[in-house]
Amino acid sequence: MERASRVLLLIALQQSWGVMRINRRPVEIPVLAAALNEASARYEIAGLQQLRADLRSKTRLASRRIFDRRTIHPTYAFHLGGRTELQFNIGTEERGGQPAIRHGVAFSLELSQSLPSIDPLLPKIARFNDFVRSQPEDFPGLRMWHHDGVGRHPDHGVGPIDDDVAQAGSFIMLGRWVRESEVSVDEILLDFDRLLPLFAYVESGGTRPGHRPVPGFHPGCPAFVTKASVVRPERVTDVALRHKLLQPLLHKCLSSEAGASNVQTEHHLDLGVRVDAAVRLRRGFAFYELKVAPTFQACMRAAIGQLLEYAHWPSAVRASELIIVGEFPADKDARAYLRLLRNKFSLPVWYRHLSVSPLCLGPKV
Repeated sequence: MERASRVLLLIALQQSWGVMRINRRPVEIPVLAAALNEASARYEIAGLQQLRADLRSKTRLASRRIFDRRTIHPTYAFHLGGRTELQFNIGTEERGGQPAIRHGVAFSLELSQSLPSIDPLLPKIARFNDFVRSQPEDFPGLRMWHHDGVGRHPDHGVGPIDDDVAQAGSFIMLGRWVRESEVSVDEILLDFDRLLPLFAYVESGGTRPGHRPVPGFHPGCPAFVTKASVVRPERVTDVALRHKLLQPLLHKCLSSEAGASNVQTEHHLDLGVRVDAAVRLRRGFAFYELKVAPTFQACMRAAIGQLLEYAHWPSAVRASELIIVGEFPADKDARAYLRLLRNKFSLPVWYRHLSVSPLCLGPKV
């Protein structure tokens, strides 16, 4: 493709982020990769190569682009340096006999000259499993699937990678796929942004990255993905989708209490993570963690560790109040447990009940 026609095509792609077919031509992965590189400046994923350098204490960047000519192929592309990492990946898939485009993060366990053994990736798979177990709400609308010597296996919910899947020759994907006519550059880059905390955790050795510049406090609530990209037969609550449905409701309740200018959903921290909601107080912040869980105890187990880490790791005090939000009222035993945490251990932890119908956020208990 000549440079002039390629530039015109990129302009066309960026002017209509939805349909990627131009003149009825199928999506070409090299062209899509170039469009993602070009449009990424408005997204956090643009800092991927700097993040990789920071994690490895390197001062020079091999490139500032997500994808590079060395990692772009006719049917797939992955980020520069991703062969031995959890890789940001785009590629072609066949779904129901029709062409589709995938995007997300992947482990490629196919052996090659640059990856003669899968051993370097096994500790990273263990850290991947740790992250998705502890933060299942971070993957709204995303699915997992894998290919191996047998073929392509069915999609399933986001969860740990089994040992029998983590074998040489497997390709394991966490992401989304859409028909060619529905490919959106914006949506791919938004999903890449959402997957950055997972990438940072996996590639940093299982710890949060060191202190990094953060955008600061910006009141508001982003638009979340609240539906899956495919219809599934199983009748199981999708924790991540439920979480993203509840977050705007929590934002609405907190805004009515503290004023919209004092509430931010998905508040960034210098640990490379986001708190579900932060409320600006006269002195410091209140951090809110929303949990979709079947009981009060399950909400507490899932949230306390996160909140303590977000507020105090490694020693900084980032919040004066830590508040867990769930859909179950706190009974007498729950209230006694919370009082014990505050009185015996001096933990500034409270619980609030979020009711959807009617919409109401209960008092701190």
